[in-house]
Amino acid sequence: MLPLEGIRILDLTTLSGYCGMELADYGADVIKIETPCGGDPLRGLAPLKNGASPHHIFRDRGKKSVTLNLWHPEGKELFKKLAATADAILENYAPGTLEALGLGYEDISAIKPSIVYGRISAYGSTGVQTNVPQAELVAQAKSGIMHVTGFPENAPTRIGFSITERYTASFLSAGVCLAIYHARNTGQGQIVETSLCGSAIAITEDKVLTYSALHEDPMRTGNAHPQINPYDILKCKNGYIALSIGSDDHWAKFCDAFDRVEWKTAEKYCSNVARGLNYFGDLRVKIEELFAGFTMQEIVAICDRILIPGTMCGTTEDAMKEPQLHERNMIVTVEDDSAGSFEMPGRPVKFVGEAEEPLRKAPGLGEHNAEIYGTFAIDPIKLEQLKREGVI
Repeated sequence: MLPLEGIRILDLTTLSGYCGMELADYGADVIKIETPCGGDPLRGLAPLKNGASPHHIFRDRGKKSVTLNLWHPEGKELFKKLAATADAILENYAPGTLEALGLGYEDISAIKPSIVYGRISAYGSTGVQTNVPQAELVAQAKSGIMHVTGFPENAPTRIGFSITERYTASFLSAGVCLAIYHARNTGQGQIVETSLCGSAIAITEDKVLTYSALHEDPMRTGNAHPQINPYDILKCKNGYIALSIGSDDHWAKFCDAFDRVEWKTAEKYCSNVARGLNYFGDLRVKIEELFAGFTMQEIVAICDRILIPGTMCGTTEDAMKEPQLHERNMIVTVEDDSAGSFEMPGRPVKFVGEAEEPLRKAPGLGEHNAEIYGTFAIDPIKLEQLKREGVI
């Protein structure tokens, strides 16, 4: 049994879906509410495989789909009926949208006081920037993430995937679970918010703390770490190695294994502080000269043997072939009605000792209309009428 079984979530998010996906992964009954006119634009987000979007297949896995026009009077009433059966509602509309429709938290909590509203926005619902549009790129830029990413001689650089959107959704899924727990103990729901920019600041922890302590703006250091060395991407005979030596003990093991015992006691390299002062002076050059005589595979074998973190810089294709990721069900295969067999990341949280249930496929648009609306004693003839009138 998954831990969130028995919890119902109404997912109104568009071009997102991560939060609802996480809750569905762990057993929640997540009902994705989509516009009758084509559904969530996520369904058409490129690239496509056999006309299906991999983003939809991934982010909407395990959910149910109903179509509903929230702007139609009958649609609003149907939504209220659905909300009365739910523990939480997820939404990422512009602030005030649901309130203007008469479907905001105050409206729904009057029907169900324990309802939890989970909301994602750019900057939150208070303050002078509540109506500023959200975007991953803007969040990375505004939070300082891009300022510390890349090489100092180059322009600020975005992280190569939607890290703030993903963290924002994960923070919200945790917050929604906490609020549901509180509601079940007290009977009182609440609004739970996360924001792209706020989440971005939260994950730049060491940069914020460094500035707070020193009042110096952290700068880009490329692949190297500003306080730990060597912690870098280093060239070798046939590629690049990611090497992370985080302690003097690791450094001693490294020097012994690669027959550079004199580096252990050299004044310039014997401690992490000393290595930090001299890393870009000459140590980095010396390590790359050393690695020029080794292949990636040889270096990794040595690092694994002496138990220090070091690995090849692989591609996405390489990662997809990693045996340990398959062993841990972090690369899983789902059968999609349109795309067929499809590989995707699995559940990141594992419950040790329990067999992991297979992931469920993403739903077709409105696939569960009859099932969900049928619980309100709406017969097939009425459903067809609602469909003709654009309600569902």
